[in-house]
Amino acid sequence: MKIIKYQLVILVLFLTNLHAQTFTIGQGNIRNTTVTSSSTASQGIKTLQLGGYLPNKNSASRFLSQATLGHNLTQINSLSAVGFDQWLNTEMSGTSAFSVKNYLATMHQGIVDSINRSNPTPLATLTSVGVSDWHFDISWFQGAMVSPNNLRWRTAFAMSEIFVASRNSVFRDNGYALASYYDVLLDNSFTTYRNMIEKVTFHPVMGSYLTYLNNKATDTTTAKKTFPDENYAREIMQLFSIGLYKLNPNGTEQRDAAGKLIPTYTNDDIAQLAKVFTGLGWADSQYLGQNPKNDFSYTVPMKFYPLDSSDAKINTWKTNPRIVNGHEYGPKTFLGSTIPARPVTSGLQDITDALNIISNHPNVGPFFCKRLIQRLVTSNPTPEYVGRVVAIFNNNGAGVRGDLKAVIKAILMDYEARECKITGTVGITKGMLREPFVRYMNIMKGLPLTTQNGVYRNVMYDLYDRLEQVPLFSPSVFNFFQAEYTPSGPIKNAKKVAPEFQILNAQTLTGYFNALDKWFIDDYPVNYWGLFNNETYKQDQSPGFNFSADYSLTRNDRLPILIDKYNMLFAHGTLSPNTINNIITVVSAMPYTETAGIPTENRANDRMKVLMYLILSSPDYLINR
Repeated sequence: MKIIKYQLVILVLFLTNLHAQTFTIGQGNIRNTTVTSSSTASQGIKTLQLGGYLPNKNSASRFLSQATLGHNLTQINSLSAVGFDQWLNTEMSGTSAFSVKNYLATMHQGIVDSINRSNPTPLATLTSVGVSDWHFDISWFQGAMVSPNNLRWRTAFAMSEIFVASRNSVFRDNGYALASYYDVLLDNSFTTYRNMIEKVTFHPVMGSYLTYLNNKATDTTTAKKTFPDENYAREIMQLFSIGLYKLNPNGTEQRDAAGKLIPTYTNDDIAQLAKVFTGLGWADSQYLGQNPKNDFSYTVPMKFYPLDSSDAKINTWKTNPRIVNGHEYGPKTFLGSTIPARPVTSGLQDITDALNIISNHPNVGPFFCKRLIQRLVTSNPTPEYVGRVVAIFNNNGAGVRGDLKAVIKAILMDYEARECKITGTVGITKGMLREPFVRYMNIMKGLPLTTQNGVYRNVMYDLYDRLEQVPLFSPSVFNFFQAEYTPSGPIKNAKKVAPEFQILNAQTLTGYFNALDKWFIDDYPVNYWGLFNNETYKQDQSPGFNFSADYSLTRNDRLPILIDKYNMLFAHGTLSPNTINNIITVVSAMPYTETAGIPTENRANDRMKVLMYLILSSPDYLINR
């Protein structure tokens, strides 16, 4: 048994002051306090921090609710045994175990082979590819359900809401475009910010979405004058890197002598940066301005074309050329830095320099880190929390800037992420409203959803209609909701934000409640569609829930045990006594019969469904604190 000696180095101010002061020791409050222990002296302080008694099952569930798209009881038990640090190190090791694009291609080849049994056709020879966005949804859902990379998939989903590209674009019906872009997010979530922003910049999905693919240099020599498209230049600064206003290292906004916010960039900065992103076209084209060959064109990083011959007939190009610059010539000055004039053939170096300038801007750390904290842990991190994470972003301890592994670990292991105090005014704005789609995945992975052969088929159309959220389907580049959104009421009065409330309305709230009814009461948790016309229905790919292991706990006297189990799984023990009592009252009033001590299956199953409905529709679950 450890012998712990507390050395309280607190000035007893009431000896010199008429007003006594009270200090709370514990719950993370360790002012001027040191703790030593007989075994691991350096870790003694953890007895006053919450980490000294963690992980336990409720705290493990809470951690996993932030670090995964959904978790089950086995994963809770495993995390409780190994601890947070080891779990994070394991999750961050290796590479992505699932490629959405590769799964889509395998599925697609199966479709082609099934349709053309007498004439097998390799995918590479197809001119009309024929897989849509819902084929991407099937592939994405399969990966999310079976991939062992739980933290990677949670992080990639968060990244998809920061580096936003949406199917509400020209590639709406192109499953390969969506799959390839999502793979970029999966593959690079544990690299560096600088690497991520480069991979995003060169992906044709982003090039198409923000309209700088086939972006050409300024041309004032013709009657129809053209100038570089400024869309990406603006959004990469406003949304992907530095934001609108200058920030302090702790994420708070800087102000000038008059108390006004200080813009990070000007229209001139946008115009100058737009010149950098010129000359990027399809990788499989012959010249800048050529259209993509097929859907596969979206899966290869964009190629740099210094010259533009798009108006020439390619067969007579050499004898009758119209060759102008595809990439803008000359210096480009933005954000206080100047990229020197180079031959247009060296324009790739312009892009490299621009991404370096952006990535090293002092605003990137506080802007990006706060956004990532909001997506994983809480809508309103304190400046101290942001500041601690930004310090890791700026230097991971080994001189590396933007190390995403270190940043994610700092976010999830920070005191504010791990402490559970939700009382008083702190509790009003602590945590976040669970995103609708995250709630869905919590359920699918938590119960969990199963199939006979491990293949999950889910097009998620009905899900989007009800919840207005599925991956890569935001209404605009500003995501499904804006980071600064403030709903009216106590949150606005407290001058805080709650981004997810922007898509909470009568339609999505009732849509979620009706969806729970459909998933549980109607036993229809997914959208099963045929992959092609007249496909034979495959029963072994139709997933569902199996509650039979809990039937014995549906008896009235055992309901508290059953609720405790799912309270821990989904709400990490935060269901209030009032909520628990209400659930017991409703469920215990339902018909129930036994035969020789064994509950009747349909009665027990009905009770399980209603119990799950009530837990997952409770405010205690919906607000993840």
